[in-house]
Amino acid sequence: MGTSGAGHQLPMACGLGDLHGLSSPLSFARIANPLIVEEPWFWGCGQTNLSCKMVKGKLVEAGKWPWQVSILFMGMYICSGSVVHHLWVLTAAHCLERSLDASKYSVIVGAQHLPAKGTQLPLAHLVTHENFKNLISDDIALLKLRDPILWSPLVQPICLPTTKLMPAIGASCWAIVWGRPSVKVAPKSPYSLQEVSVKIIKSEICNQQYQFLFLKGQKKFIGKDMLCASSEWGADSCQVNSGSSLVCQVNKTWVQMGVESWSFSCKKHHFPNIYTSTSHFTHWIKKQITDVQFINRAHPAFLSPVLHTGYILLVPLGSLWLL
Repeated sequence: MGTSGAGHQLPMACGLGDLHGLSSPLSFARIANPLIVEEPWFWGCGQTNLSCKMVKGKLVEAGKWPWQVSILFMGMYICSGSVVHHLWVLTAAHCLERSLDASKYSVIVGAQHLPAKGTQLPLAHLVTHENFKNLISDDIALLKLRDPILWSPLVQPICLPTTKLMPAIGASCWAIVWGRPSVKVAPKSPYSLQEVSVKIIKSEICNQQYQFLFLKGQKKFIGKDMLCASSEWGADSCQVNSGSSLVCQVNKTWVQMGVESWSFSCKKHHFPNIYTSTSHFTHWIKKQITDVQFINRAHPAFLSPVLHTGYILLVPLGSLWLL
């Protein structure tokens, strides 16, 4: 990884040398068809496998964010989501406002660009939070796949936090989004998987900036079930990114701290994005995905000292793996 002028750690980028010296037994799978690879290609949640491949004469990254999926409604891209289990995808509840008929939705896994030839998986069931009322609170949902995912170097699950694991104010994390090169391009331009560097900010700052949206007598807009993050640099974070994952690195493991819920306006970049806090909904997630466990986790540097005994909820293959 490189370092930006601001001192931020950058994601690895493709280079000519990346096509050579691929380490680990996964080297062959990285350049073969990744979606026909079955077990034991499961490594544990929150692990990336960045490599580069030649596509139409150009080097492209693959496997950087292997949990990220695109959600389709009647075959059209509408939202993003993240793989948290071999049968479950996490997203925002408002992404399902069009219909609660699971047969109308599907997800694409293992893709770097849209439209893509990635594996399209049908859904069996939709679970939206029971308190979601088409507003911004409780904006979380789970999609149950009809068939289990076959893990590959390009398809791996993300880790989830328990209630005690939260990012500290000022922590630098990443929003993983499906974006276009420019908001001015033609509507049919392809989407590509991109990352946005974001910084966690205080809810009080969010409330101050969004106070013009307060209802009469309302004292705050941002609830305990939300996280605020401001974009630092990277892709255009105001594109169609509902359901995108907000991830932070904890001891070399990526943990999804939030699900992108909404942002105010693409033309007002000084307004922070609002994310559903995954740690706030740990118990709700466990209620839906019953075969999960909790594992003690060492305190990472980016967390607040009061959370020194934080835990991580790992949800791959229906069980937790100690990394």
